[in-house]
Amino acid sequence: MKVIDEKIGCKLLEIQRLHDNRGWFQVAFNQNEFEELGVAFTGACQLNHSHTDYRGTIRGLSYQKKPYQQSKLVRCIKGNLYSVGVDIDPLSGTYGKWCGFELSESNGFIMYLPRTYAHGFITASDGCELEYFTDSIYAYECAKSIHYNDPDIRIDWSNGGKIEVKDNILSEKNRRAPFLRDIKE
Repeated sequence: MKVIDEKIGCKLLEIQRLHDNRGWFQVAFNQNEFEELGVAFTGACQLNHSHTDYRGTIRGLSYQKKPYQQSKLVRCIKGNLYSVGVDIDPLSGTYGKWCGFELSESNGFIMYLPRTYAHGFITASDGCELEYFTDSIYAYECAKSIHYNDPDIRIDWSNGGKIEVKDNILSEKNRRAPFLRDIKE
């Protein structure tokens, strides 16, 4: 396992795959290796899995407020997607900044997001599946969203024109989410 890219506190991890005549095998989660790489993930508490039917669908931006903030280890297990992290810590030098990484079943990369980040993604294929570990449980009362199209953050959901955004396929929660500047917590 190695860090192959790092942007504003998020890390892109490449996981070694061992290939043979049957296919491949990888260790996708190793707490000791994460610690050696400086990934502040305190241990898996929950594993989440989502399936998205259509290419160009946005999910997020989601986060949990204290006391249930979550670090995340995100990977695409079917298809491909563009995964985005936004720093939402008002005391951070990168507050309101975002970064994105391409994740796919073929590259096997994992994106690490610290506790003070919101996460979202857009699918780049139909029938896309995402899986992510969190280091804290889901708490409905602490689960929050930021508007996917926040004009101050200006995320390029098209990933440089590679993906056509279908903003008519949004959850009501994501459609009605506040802008980052309007969140008072």
